[in-house]
Amino acid sequence: MLSEVAVRAGELLAVLAIAGMLVLTVAVAGGLWLKRRLRSRLRGAGGAVARLAGRAAAGPVRTRGRFLWSLPVPSHHWVAAVRARRRLWRAVAAAEHAVAQARKAGAPTGDLDSLCRRLRRTAADADRAVALAGRATAADARSDHASAQAAELVVAAELIQDAAASSAASMTRPAVAGLTEDVRQEVTALSAGLASAARSPGSRGLPGQPA
Repeated sequence: MLSEVAVRAGELLAVLAIAGMLVLTVAVAGGLWLKRRLRSRLRGAGGAVARLAGRAAAGPVRTRGRFLWSLPVPSHHWVAAVRARRRLWRAVAAAEHAVAQARKAGAPTGDLDSLCRRLRRTAADADRAVALAGRATAADARSDHASAQAAELVVAAELIQDAAASSAASMTRPAVAGLTEDVRQEVTALSAGLASAARSPGSRGLPGQPA
């Protein structure tokens, strides 16, 4: 009786062991299959994300490239207008600086200050005209007229600058001439004193100094 029970228990344990091994094998196989599926899906999702990121990055680059290609090429008239405007404002600034320096030196400036103010106002109007002419697609009479006006204002500014410089020079000329004359007289007197001291046999110093 006991032996039969032991046999039946051994058979039951063997069946349970085999069933456990089968369950374990199925679980391991299922885990490996699930792992492969997840890995393949992750790879597919990663590729899709990379493609989307590449498209997103390429979008602004393509847009920027199209924008740069769409920019108009500066024409000859536009470049000439920029140069004319720059030359005009440099001349205006130089005239105003010359008048200011002459006034600081105490030189008479007459009506140069008011002329500078008129020059700046007129230059602003001429600058707008030249800028509009530079945006035109082709040169016409209006652009030539605007450029000619800007050139005339440059000449006027140079005349104001020359007048201010001449006025300042007229104030400093007497002082420079007086200083130059005093230096020449002092050099002449010093040279004569040295020559006289050299001719005196008993003198070892300059006139007025102890021997």
